[in-house]
Amino acid sequence: MIGKIEIDQAKRDRIIDKAGHLADEIGARYQSCAPATFAAICDAFRSEDIELFAPETQEVLTQAMIGLHGGVAMTGVGTCGAVIASTFLISYVVGVTTKELAENGNLNYAASIPAVEYVIDRFEEDYGAIDCLRIRYNRVQRALDLTDPDARILEMTFALFERDKCGMTAEKFEGGRDQTAPVRGARWASEAICDLLAMEPQQRKELPPHLKGLGMQEMAPKLQKVVDALKELGWGRPNEKLSYRDYRTFKLKGKKGVEEKRLGSVSAPEK
Repeated sequence: MIGKIEIDQAKRDRIIDKAGHLADEIGARYQSCAPATFAAICDAFRSEDIELFAPETQEVLTQAMIGLHGGVAMTGVGTCGAVIASTFLISYVVGVTTKELAENGNLNYAASIPAVEYVIDRFEEDYGAIDCLRIRYNRVQRALDLTDPDARILEMTFALFERDKCGMTAEKFEGGRDQTAPVRGARWASEAICDLLAMEPQQRKELPPHLKGLGMQEMAPKLQKVVDALKELGWGRPNEKLSYRDYRTFKLKGKKGVEEKRLGSVSAPEK
């Protein structure tokens, strides 16, 4: 766990700016958002004598981040790698331990709220999304499946053809590569980490008032009465083996209709 660290405004500004520039440099070198964002944030804090991870640990974790590039494994369908790396580091600095989480699952919120407020909300505001495909499409009206070799060639061709629009190959940092997800994600996450480090470790884990008391331990006894009443009502069709969509088909077309629709999977009920 990282203790409280006082960071004055000048140092804070240097860290945030350094994180952005490093994310640009490392991103161009790795061509991979998640490891670039992660390494840039760690290196930016280290440049001001604040070590989030020992160098050897950072190297191993950066290596593990490679598969999180491009919306998870370059498919584009998952969360942007810059968002993942930023959230990972914010969660680490918040410092909820597995022992604490086992005792109070509600502490999931403690690690999540700063990530939402500093990174996810800003991604939504600037890019209109946090998933890789939509971020890329909303930025440059191009979003291809990078696991397809032909699509990869088209994306690289576009990047060279529209250097400033794409950003990754822009000549200048400001207004070009500065628009990319690793750069902005690294800056926003660094801002969050600076604020978190200024708190006492236990203070980082405090929940907003509206989220307190929502853990399973507190809520289960209160909800049990509701659960018992719903069971008595048969809510959720507990004995139903069909989806609601199939249930409607069964009512309209009978057993044969459902089985034809399912093409030989699970048989419909006899009645």
